[in-house]
Amino acid sequence: MDPIVIERSAFLGLVTSAVEAYNRETNGFLVGNRGTRLVRQRPRGVTVLRAAYPLQTEDRKPNWVSHGNEKAFERARGAIEHADVGYAVLGGFHSHTGDDGAASLSRTDLDYVADELRRISRDRPERRVRWLEVVMALKRRTWSQPHETGCSTRRYRRKIGCTVALDANHGYDMTIGGYWVEGEPDGEPGAWEVAATHEAPLMLPWTE
Repeated sequence: MDPIVIERSAFLGLVTSAVEAYNRETNGFLVGNRGTRLVRQRPRGVTVLRAAYPLQTEDRKPNWVSHGNEKAFERARGAIEHADVGYAVLGGFHSHTGDDGAASLSRTDLDYVADELRRISRDRPERRVRWLEVVMALKRRTWSQPHETGCSTRRYRRKIGCTVALDANHGYDMTIGGYWVEGEPDGEPGAWEVAATHEAPLMLPWTE
C-alpha cells in the first residue's frame, strides 16, 4: 500500500479541526491524488493528501462522532466529488480524545469505514475497494515549563507526532496514524465488510 504524503494545507486542516472540536471528536473527508515522490532517495508511488475537509453538521461526543444530518453529509460529499479540481475523495479522518485515546482504528471505527466502503462501492465494479482513514489521538496539556508558541512535529516509524502550543503553558499533544482499509462484499446484496487493514507510513514533505 502507498505511503501517505500530507501536504501543508491538509496537515493544517487536520490539526485545526481536531483542536477546535476538543474535547469532542472531529471527522471529515480526505482529498488528494496519487503521485511520485522520492522515498529514501528513490522515486516511489505515493498517495498525496491535498486537503482535509471537516464536516460541520456532525453529532460530536467525547468518545464518538456520527452523521448528525445525513442529507448535509451527502451534500458535502457530492460537492467534493463534483468540484472537478483534479482530486478525489480518498477516505476520511477523525480524532480520538482523552488520555485513553490512541492513533489506531477501533472496532467502531472499522464499522464506520465498512459503511463508507458500501457507499463508494456503488459506482465501482471492482471486487475490492479501499479507503484511507487518518486517526488523530489528541491530549490537552498544561506545561510547568514555558513552551514556544507554535507547532512542532516528530517523526516516528510510521506515525507523526505533533505538539501545538497555543500559549506558553497550554496546548495539545497529538499523534497521527494512517490506515488503508480494504473492503469486499460480505455475501449480501449491497453489504460490505472490512477484509484487511494496513498501517501506512506518513510523511510531511516540508520537514524532511
